Amino acid sequence: MATSHLPDAMRARIAYDGTRTPVKTGLFVIVCLAWILPGLVGHDPWKGDEAIAFGIVADMLRTGDWVHLQIGGLGYPGKTPLYFWVAASLGQLLHPWVPLHDAARLASGVFMAATLAGVSLTAFELMGERAMRIGVLLFIGCLGLLLKAHEMNSDLAGLTGIAWGLYGLALVPRRARVAGVICGLALGVAFLGDGFLPLALLAVTMAAVPFAAPAYRTRSYAQAVAIALLCAAPLLALYPVLLAGNRWSNLAMWLAQATQSRWSGEDGARLGLLNVVYFVKILPWYAWPAWPLAAWSLWKARNTLSTRRDLQMPFVAFLAFLVVLSFFAEAREINALPLLIPLSLLGVAEIDSVKRGAASALDWFGLTTFFLMALLIWVAWVAALTGTPEIAALWIQRELPGFKYPFQFVPFAFAALLTLIWLVVVARSLRTTRRALVNWAAGITMVWMLVMTLGVPGIDQARSYRGVGQQIAERLPVGYRCAIGVGVGDTQRALLHRYAGMFIERPDGPSAYACKVRIVQASPDNIPAAEPGWTELWRGARPADKTEILLLYKRG
Repeated sequence: MATSHLPDAMRARIAYDGTRTPVKTGLFVIVCLAWILPGLVGHDPWKGDEAIAFGIVADMLRTGDWVHLQIGGLGYPGKTPLYFWVAASLGQLLHPWVPLHDAARLASGVFMAATLAGVSLTAFELMGERAMRIGVLLFIGCLGLLLKAHEMNSDLAGLTGIAWGLYGLALVPRRARVAGVICGLALGVAFLGDGFLPLALLAVTMAAVPFAAPAYRTRSYAQAVAIALLCAAPLLALYPVLLAGNRWSNLAMWLAQATQSRWSGEDGARLGLLNVVYFVKILPWYAWPAWPLAAWSLWKARNTLSTRRDLQMPFVAFLAFLVVLSFFAEAREINALPLLIPLSLLGVAEIDSVKRGAASALDWFGLTTFFLMALLIWVAWVAALTGTPEIAALWIQRELPGFKYPFQFVPFAFAALLTLIWLVVVARSLRTTRRALVNWAAGITMVWMLVMTLGVPGIDQARSYRGVGQQIAERLPVGYRCAIGVGVGDTQRALLHRYAGMFIERPDGPSAYACKVRIVQASPDNIPAAEPGWTELWRGARPADKTEILLLYKRG
């Protein structure tokens, strides 16, 4: 009988009122999958953290050493291995059917799915079933999360530990012992995933929350903390013990690198004070739209905050995260990811009390923005294929000289289907305060999928080092695999090893004297003169790169 009513339910208007129906559950699952999966496969490793992560994974599989982390044969101390272990395992499992870099990147999908589950359970524990889905949608709707969540990056493993650590804290008043086990495992995952920083975020939050929330000033909370420490201890000791037993690793060097912060070095204090407000400055766009909703929740509960358990723990977590990150984390956007979890939890607490005018403004802003962005992507796709409209085609050729766009039916079909679903859902949903968040999350998901289906061939052409690596490999003398790298960053070192088969040695490295080629990374505006005794073989850059050029020299 229930299935006979399903077609009627699908034709009915959708009311986002916090209740659960098969249609809304199905749409929620579609949005989450459409947000997580696009971008994980179908493109080369790109410059930045992703290239470094892939370099570590590739060397793990090449050498069989899963303890001593290295890139292109050179040690890369300071990282912890959980993300790379998962990525390398997926690479081994799927590599015959999926390119190694795509298989490894699926680890990001695994950790992000676990993070979303942690956010959902925390929202449920604090605010009930009505918050489970909307909390996740607010989290994935944050602008700062989108790109970083789809890259190969160990920060995502640390983020998973943080999400589950907050769930453990939320569970303490109801099931202290189970909460202690979850917190302990989360501390271990946070550390093994991304080192001391996410571990410190959770530890400081656990230490601070009793001062603000009476529910945590109890014997059961002390018991939960003791259980957490017992469960975390073996996981915290695991990697240092493995390093100590690895002949290629230096435990003291790893520890020095892993504990570096803004305060390290001679200028540490000055830089730490100068950058203390970095994360506050980026939050207005990075955490949109979570932060204004979080601010509304705190304002709404300003007179009752001492009794609002649903707000106390997330608020303490946000403040603890902000303080630790501001004083000790490197000033990089990806380090702000943990802030999005407590902000999203705070943002859904009073979502039903948001003024109708404010909710409508956010709704129309999101609908207009994402509709125009989707329209521009479709127009650019048509122009890349047909040359019409001419202005868009000329812009594409200027940015990507000589690029020929390949038509691929499956990505086109997915893009068209998701665009149609978004239009239908928007048209059939009833106006509520929750609709604005649902439409925002669905809109940003739709645009992301369009970029990762229709736009990825052009983006890959601009950002991939595959072409550069192949050109270098063609000009390398036979048997020359060692090169002295001058100004070559870790990103370029990892990708040139992948695509050109080069082991890049530092100029002061012990094997540099035996290298008969040299590769120099420079700015197009400041190319150094060739040193005596070296002959230039090649120079080039990625098609759209205006800031970097590579030069290849041969000795003699």
